[in-house]
Amino acid sequence: MSMVINTNMGAMNAQRILDGTSREQNTSMERLTSGLRINKAADDAAGLAVVTGMKTQSIGTQQAVRNANDSIGMLQTVDGASEEVVNMLQRMRELAIQSMNGTYNNENRSQMQSEFGQLQKEIVRVADTTKFNGMNIMNSSSFSVLNASTVNNSSFAQAASAANAFKAHVGWEGGSDNRVGVALMNFNSLASLASGTVRLMSGDPASVTFALAVGIASTALSAIDADLAAISTMRANWGAIQNRLEYTVSNLQNVDENINASRSRIEDADFAKESANLARTQVLQQAGMSMLSQANQSSQNVLSLLR
Repeated sequence: MSMVINTNMGAMNAQRILDGTSREQNTSMERLTSGLRINKAADDAAGLAVVTGMKTQSIGTQQAVRNANDSIGMLQTVDGASEEVVNMLQRMRELAIQSMNGTYNNENRSQMQSEFGQLQKEIVRVADTTKFNGMNIMNSSSFSVLNASTVNNSSFAQAASAANAFKAHVGWEGGSDNRVGVALMNFNSLASLASGTVRLMSGDPASVTFALAVGIASTALSAIDADLAAISTMRANWGAIQNRLEYTVSNLQNVDENINASRSRIEDADFAKESANLARTQVLQQAGMSMLSQANQSSQNVLSLLR
């Protein structure tokens, strides 16, 4: 073997191996610091593309969960307000039945009418002021709604699919398949709120016969019963949609969990593996430095030939 001093192949070899060891060590340190196996595209180009798509789906899915829960909150709001309207209608119905009894005179019926009229006004006020995030959900000012007279099970699908109907977006992508339409009702259209025709006393009490008083109360009773039936049908529909949305939330959470599990297997660093690799590269680096020193020292042997 020839002995040369201009080209130290041993040192060059040691430097090359040390450079590779340092790169591996830096990669392990980067992964242990960030907790990620993929910190840049060069780490795993294909894996990065897959992970990016999974993150997009996961972020969208998490927002869809919030959308569904917010929609459940909206339905609970309108259902709670509807419960109070039902309570007022029940009281109005009670007054109507009371006024039909012959033991009451027209003066008494006028007193009943006073409460009856106040309840009508309160239902209108509730319908006009009940809002969710600033949007009215009991009249037609924010969304397209059904009139009380048209409420039935067959009208819900058409009302929910209307262009301006309330729709809960419960998917991570766009498209109608990811939207759940909800039929709302205009409470101002309740028949029992027509104070001109629905009342317990009309005109001069002195001129109202008992038969006429009974007829007036019967008209009010019929209107109230129709309204109670319409609200009950609407509330049943809202309850069904709430249950549907709760299953939607459960499914979205399950999808998100599995997506993140798959993303983790691709993107996250295996700390056991990386810490073992770091320890290995540290030992190799120390050994390589020692060998580089030895390779540099070997050139000194040439001097012994010149003595």
